[in-house]
Amino acid sequence: MKRFLLPLLLLAGLIFRLVISVQIYSGDINNHIAWGTDISRFGPSGVYGRDFPSAYNTIPPTYPPIPLLIFTISKVVFEWADKMVWDLNFSVPAFPSNLVFFFEDQDTMPAFYKVWAIGADIVIAGLIFLFAKKYSSTGSAWPYIFSSLVLFNPAFFYNSAYWGQIEALPIMFLVLGLYIFYQKRPVLSSLCFMLAFISKQSSIIFIPILMVMFMTKVSPRDLVKSTLICLSLFWLSFMPFMKSGDSLAFPITTYLEKIKSGSGSDYVTDHAFNLWAALTGLGKIPDGRPYWGGIAYHWWGLLFFSIALIFIFVPLLKKKISPIQIFGSFSLITMAAFIFLTRMHGRYLQPALAFLLLYCVHRRKLIPVFIYLSIFYFLNLYHNWWAPRIPWLVDFISSPVTIQVFIIGAIASFAVILFDYYKIRSHD
Repeated sequence: MKRFLLPLLLLAGLIFRLVISVQIYSGDINNHIAWGTDISRFGPSGVYGRDFPSAYNTIPPTYPPIPLLIFTISKVVFEWADKMVWDLNFSVPAFPSNLVFFFEDQDTMPAFYKVWAIGADIVIAGLIFLFAKKYSSTGSAWPYIFSSLVLFNPAFFYNSAYWGQIEALPIMFLVLGLYIFYQKRPVLSSLCFMLAFISKQSSIIFIPILMVMFMTKVSPRDLVKSTLICLSLFWLSFMPFMKSGDSLAFPITTYLEKIKSGSGSDYVTDHAFNLWAALTGLGKIPDGRPYWGGIAYHWWGLLFFSIALIFIFVPLLKKKISPIQIFGSFSLITMAAFIFLTRMHGRYLQPALAFLLLYCVHRRKLIPVFIYLSIFYFLNLYHNWWAPRIPWLVDFISSPVTIQVFIIGAIASFAVILFDYYKIRSHD
């Protein structure tokens, strides 16, 4: 019976997400729908330069190629399914007509755009199970517990299945890449890491750690091969979006000018419960405005993040780096970026949870910290949307004092993880 437990858990997590995916969606998905609609009509060539505000009343594409591809697939599949339902309803008398009303519901089409993140959640849960099984004793229940901490955690399903964001997609590629890397297949793992970078630009913060991993554990030949293959994949992923006259530098310039810098806002905090929210509140303050000593918020954020980065990298300078150190560094660098950098959105913390859970596979005493940060992250997301509206919870999390206390708790959690991270001995 136990061998069926994981499939049952994964199936339950999937069904639960599919059910809530058709209940509501955030306005952000209107951007995804517009991008997918435009590409399905006019093709991908030149899409990054089209006038989306005028044509669709949405922002232009600010995501790398993979999301644009899957949004287009979602649009095409939904239109095909919708047409098929109508055709069957007219041609088959016994066909359940309620399906027609289901497809006409305003929440159904957005659900087709959520399936990618939903699927990524399930894959992440399965991969974490495999990691936990590898490092747990035979017959232990811990692998199932760790998997469930993804499957039934609102910090994960609220973002993917309810809100409709795609944070889970790059996380899936990163966790898969780590799993393959520790299966001694560095070239294949590097492809997974590149897929994360062309899924969400926020994955760029992991490049320094990945460079240390590959330079210390991979042969020079495989290192060169991985680098060339990844650069080729990056360039090829942008080829469909190039138009006549674009230079060979189009992928790089687009990533830097339209994607990396075009996403988010220029505010000190974009609704993230971080250090800047604690110091200045959640007001819309441009991060170029002078702060202490006449130095802009942006530069103070980079300074604090750089200091944190030094502390995170010191243990990685040893000759041997263990998987637990990599998991810890991935979680810590995400938390450091979230806490100290400006222009952070609340949902940018999610990778830290996935990698902290992998870290907890080895350091179970930190599971309470994971639970706290999951609650913290969920409340940060909820504060940005208020759906479903629960009056007592809205009142509770609307209090500036409550927010301040939660932020202090998150910063303390970062310190606790960092302290524990320094206690780990390097081992293979």
